[in-house]
Amino acid sequence: MTQNASDTTGAPGAPPQGKRAQAIAERRRRLVKAASELIAERDEGAFSMPELAARAGLSLATPYNLFGSKAAVLGEVFARQVRGFHRDNGWMEEADPVARILGVVDRLVAAYAREPRFFRNLWKAFHTLSPGEHHQMGVPGGGHLLAPLVHSLAASGALIADVPPALVEITLIRLFEANFEQWALQGWDIDQLRAGLQASFALVFLGLLDTPCRAPLEATIRAAAPVLAPPQ
Repeated sequence: MTQNASDTTGAPGAPPQGKRAQAIAERRRRLVKAASELIAERDEGAFSMPELAARAGLSLATPYNLFGSKAAVLGEVFARQVRGFHRDNGWMEEADPVARILGVVDRLVAAYAREPRFFRNLWKAFHTLSPGEHHQMGVPGGGHLLAPLVHSLAASGALIADVPPALVEITLIRLFEANFEQWALQGWDIDQLRAGLQASFALVFLGLLDTPCRAPLEATIRAAAPVLAPPQ
């Protein structure tokens, strides 16, 4: 997914930018690309703003002028990964509710498995930030990744319980962050990450989907249990 850091910032169908706006967008792109490279290369994902400016071939003031802080740079690195992940959500339209839930997990895990060093280091970089910097950056974990799943289930009437979709989404975000932290910081392998996400998401949706969905969700939980069991 890191190749998305080289994308242009203009959205499809957006009006053409003026030359000054294009120059700013290009500098932002170079900084995000440089940050992605440094995160992938460095243990703990550590880099300084001067190092970022040097890698991008820009003046020291430019990262501060365009982003304001390292937290904002990290937030944009993650945001570009999310945009790449969401380029093809059409598969959800034909999938049943359980297939959508497990399909999102499979796609997330596949993305992280392709570039484990980058994503582990990105998460470690998030953990070096202060609480105030986290607030400035927004939600770095699964929030924007999981919103389309919740919205699609709500729009199709699959969520039978009278629970606000926003509450479902924030619950999934917290579960995503907990499982991802185990993988990024505590040494889980990719199968444990997959099993952890599948089991925790299935537990949430057991009470939110109709009866025909319960059997496959329960089977998912049973299959995940041995993978997540602590060593004897």
